[in-house]
Amino acid sequence: MSTQALRIPVFIVNFKSYVWGRKALEIAKVIEEVAQETGVYVCVVPQIVDIALIAKETSVPVFAPHMDPLKPGRGTGRVLPEAIKEAGAVGALFNHVENRIPLKEISMAIVRAREVGLTSMVCASTPEEARAIAMLGPDVIVSEPPRLIGTLKSVGRDKAFVIQSIKMVKSINPKIIIVCGAGVSSGRDVAELVRLGVEGTGASRAIFEAKEPRSLLTEMIEALKSEWQLRKP
Repeated sequence: MSTQALRIPVFIVNFKSYVWGRKALEIAKVIEEVAQETGVYVCVVPQIVDIALIAKETSVPVFAPHMDPLKPGRGTGRVLPEAIKEAGAVGALFNHVENRIPLKEISMAIVRAREVGLTSMVCASTPEEARAIAMLGPDVIVSEPPRLIGTLKSVGRDKAFVIQSIKMVKSINPKIIIVCGAGVSSGRDVAELVRLGVEGTGASRAIFEAKEPRSLLTEMIEALKSEWQLRKP
């Protein structure tokens, strides 16, 4: 059962629609092993229907890939915060570029997440949007340029985007965890982002298309750990 409290640095594995069911559980168990070996906080974002399975069978922190600012009652087809919490999720990721929601709904979803004890992880597509979202008080902001998502061309190549995202978020609230992703596909990409000042990153396509997912995961997470240790005062 997932019980880990979020801590930095964080590595996020977004399953998107690459895997589900049995295969999703298999990769979650690999992630669990790598996280235990490295001591790094690694969380997963699986299909909503796989939350309960992964939360029950592993200790990996599970985040829902979406959550609506819904309260118990009416709302057919929408995602209730209480339901994902009871299924075993520790948090929810929302406003990903592949499933955007209006700023007003982001604000309400952050409030609902807080009410039920879920960590709010909100995506932003620009440094300016990251700043606007920071003003709403989420726990984590994931800043990703849409043009690089799924390309295997790391966001670290756009240093201005990364540095501005960090600056914008921290100027509003230094306690918000700032993560940058998109196109991350190697340990070198991860190390570069940590050197630029992020508190976490993640990957999706690179892992699920890798011939040896465990090897790539280990490479990335070890790079995150090593560079983070060098940053410590």
